[in-house]
Amino acid sequence: MMKRIITFLLGVAFAAALSLNTTAAAAANDEVDKHPIDVALEEKIDADSSTAGMIEASQWAEEEWDKLLNTNYQALMKKLDKESQEKLRNSQREWVKFRDLEFEFNGNFYGGFEGTMYRVFAAGFRADFVRERALRLGAYLEQMNER
Repeated sequence: MMKRIITFLLGVAFAAALSLNTTAAAAANDEVDKHPIDVALEEKIDADSSTAGMIEASQWAEEEWDKLLNTNYQALMKKLDKESQEKLRNSQREWVKFRDLEFEFNGNFYGGFEGTMYRVFAAGFRADFVRERALRLGAYLEQMNER
């Protein structure tokens, strides 16, 4: 049991150190502009930092990122030629399959650990996973708009 506690604390310390390094690097590069969903997520967690509160906030963020993902996808599809539309459609279908499998694995993986904090990790992972795709599609859309 003590080994698990130490392992958990080391993981938390590592995550905190990584977060500080990432924040410092972003500040140094003047890349501190946060997406409104990220800002709202932080506010929700600050308002309720209980395990249930963090999970609920992460689930909310996942839903918001998914809405943005779909908005970006639809807008991008309107700007692409037929061949590129087909490629994006296929890519998105495969991404959805990958997402579903990854979420299944993630839930199984973190479900095998003792402690409620792992539920927070799983919920945060899901939100981050969808966030990444939403932002990627948004970046493609921005590039199309710059043409």
